[in-house]
Amino acid sequence: MLITETFKSLQGEGPFIGIPMFFVRTNRCNLRCAWCDSTYTFYGGHEVSVDDLLEQVNTSGADWVCFTGGEPLLQREAVDFVRKLSESGTKVLIETSGSLPIKEYTAIKNTFIDMDIKTPSSKEESSLYQDNLYVLRKQDYVKFVISDEVDY
Repeated sequence: MLITETFKSLQGEGPFIGIPMFFVRTNRCNLRCAWCDSTYTFYGGHEVSVDDLLEQVNTSGADWVCFTGGEPLLQREAVDFVRKLSESGTKVLIETSGSLPIKEYTAIKNTFIDMDIKTPSSKEESSLYQDNLYVLRKQDYVKFVISDEVDY
């Protein structure tokens, strides 16, 4: 997978705030949100095999992985990576823009979807893959970044 960085930290937002997680930040994004705080993921990165990432997760001792980006679902090996994490008992928080289908991920146990529905100030408000709204489960959640009055 094309990876920007990996690190262990506390989750800083959403319902899992304060939980120690191993972050896997992928490279590339299919959107260009006006207020993006991770533009450094648009280019560069380095190839890391799924097995090497799994070893990093194992070595970290974390019970949770935050799979983020960029847009992590753009990675060819994303489903395989998430499935292998789940099979090992690791909980996986997938942070996605919701612009790509999530159904395959919601069928994998130990996964939690954090879907960022884009508001008008992002300049990407039409990017949502609408069918995603029908496959969200009780443990999943959506968030809206409010940046301007136009977002209300």
